[in-house]
Amino acid sequence: MSTHNLSQPLPLPGNRTIIIGIDSITKHGLQSSPVLGWAMRQFLVPGDTLLVVHASKSLDSNAAGAGYTNVMSPELLKTLEHTVEGVVRDMCRNAWGDAGVESQKVKAHVVKGDPRDTIKTLATEENATAVIVGRRGSVGAVKRALLGSVSDFLARELSATVIIVKGD
Repeated sequence: MSTHNLSQPLPLPGNRTIIIGIDSITKHGLQSSPVLGWAMRQFLVPGDTLLVVHASKSLDSNAAGAGYTNVMSPELLKTLEHTVEGVVRDMCRNAWGDAGVESQKVKAHVVKGDPRDTIKTLATEENATAVIVGRRGSVGAVKRALLGSVSDFLARELSATVIIVKGD
């Protein structure tokens, strides 16, 4: 397990790189995401770099919306990423107004792969200040122990601050 070097100060709000793990990349899913909603209300400020990540071992129609399958072309993935970025920018505009959005940097990553590995790699590569993910309340202790939890894994493995937002 890695730890943060306490002799180095963390970046000030407005100069941070924040990664947010999301379960859904539909417009409705993003707008109703407890993780994104909490981050907008409680943590993010204009000027932060926001990296929104959706990683799934099989991208399917439940995550991406009708008509998408787990066989997505690179062009389709880029289109999905641009759509996610647009929705998140609109959410920022609603939270902070136009002035805040001008300084907001939003980048989406839609990846077919293990969410744990994807987020860990991105957090390391981007030197993330914090990673914000959700935890589903319906996953039992036995299932979590057998399959592993994305939030538990990230909390153990990352040197960045990991914030776990309890979902539905």
